[in-house]
Amino acid sequence: MEAKQILREQFSERKLNVSENVRIRMGRKDYRVDFYLKDYKIGIITLDWNRTIPVSKILQLERVKHALKLKKLILVCNSISENAKEFLTYRNQINIQVVHSSEIVKFERKIDDFVS
Repeated sequence: MEAKQILREQFSERKLNVSENVRIRMGRKDYRVDFYLKDYKIGIITLDWNRTIPVSKILQLERVKHALKLKKLILVCNSISENAKEFLTYRNQINIQVVHSSEIVKFERKIDDFVS
């Protein structure tokens, strides 16, 4: 089972107010937030890429976070580049939390870890 499906089931169990596939247009590009927890102002984006997430993607996510006025954005991915990790460390006011897909699939992390 993939991470997105597991998260969907956890939202359903907790009866959280969640919108799925929220789209936002910035410039000529459309961006998608997989899950938007309205009550908490938290967005969750899942990227099931075969490569690492670069710094440029983190910058895009930062713009999405500000455009939607989110308190926190959670990125669920397979791997993130070392440069992107360092970038997030030095720019800690961005408030993007990175969670590896395997943590969700193996039930090491649950939705309660994100909304607290």
